[in-house]
Amino acid sequence: MNVKHKARLYRELAKLLGASFPMDKSITMLLGQKPTASRREFLQGIQRGFEQRMSFSEAMRTYNQGIATSLELSLIDSGERSGRLAESCQHLAHYFETWNKGIRAARGAMFYPLLLLHLGVVLPQVTRHFVMSSLGEETHPGAAIIWRLVIFWVLLGLVALVWRALSRAAVRSEFIDRGLNFLPLIGSVRRHWALARFCQVFHSGLLASMHITDCLKMAGEASQSGALLEGSLKAEDSIRLGRPLSEACDSSHRFPRHFINSLATAEAAGGLDTEMARWAVAETDSAAEAQKAAAEWYPKVLYFGIVIYVAYNIITLVTGLYGSMVKATGVEL
Repeated sequence: MNVKHKARLYRELAKLLGASFPMDKSITMLLGQKPTASRREFLQGIQRGFEQRMSFSEAMRTYNQGIATSLELSLIDSGERSGRLAESCQHLAHYFETWNKGIRAARGAMFYPLLLLHLGVVLPQVTRHFVMSSLGEETHPGAAIIWRLVIFWVLLGLVALVWRALSRAAVRSEFIDRGLNFLPLIGSVRRHWALARFCQVFHSGLLASMHITDCLKMAGEASQSGALLEGSLKAEDSIRLGRPLSEACDSSHRFPRHFINSLATAEAAGGLDTEMARWAVAETDSAAEAQKAAAEWYPKVLYFGIVIYVAYNIITLVTGLYGSMVKATGVEL
């Protein structure tokens, strides 16, 4: 189930639960609305869990483990514990809607650069064909163009597979997570989303009256960041030794300094839950802005690269032809 479908699903659940509609009847109603195959699979998994007297979060873990993310599982779990399940669904709807907007903006921004990349692959061969034909040489550019396109598509596919594998590994590996966070623009998007997930789940855990160590563990898992997960585990050990949350997070050296400072003042003022909620919203907005910046700048970089590539091929072609003509005339420079 993609992020667009998840946003719609949680939005509908938030409306029904907010109106005090029973959970089992909410699922039955949504199943009767002719959902997509992936959405139906998700809802049927929840329904099977209810038939076995499971809670919403237990049903998700049992039947939708491959569909639901750690963020969803954590927020639904804490929402059930705190009696704020509708609010948790609302948070998830907002999260996936923001994420979906970023994806759509990135796809729209990358359409023309990818089109130009294809032209950059084809154009040098077409230019070569016309130039050679004007000199009386017969060429067959079709095969060369097809092979270049095949190689180009294979490389794009490999890049996508490698990125997907690295992103999944970064959920647990601090080394890979930090490496991806160093990437220009993309790194900023990843860092903001990770901290937004962390703060949102931590806030929900506080509302559910969970212990700080349990909140840390759950939030670290939901952050989908190897660095924040490691930081949460180290902070958890420090808290067990009697340190406050801000000092524990600071000693882990995995959290931003301004975030640590905000935690310290929130703890002193007794408003940690409010501060976590504020950070969750602020980091979500920052992630959306970072996605917008990436969608604006990466196409420009691709445009520049395509121009350089096409210019290089044309210059190489002209230089080669000029050298061949000089050799053919026997003139020495």
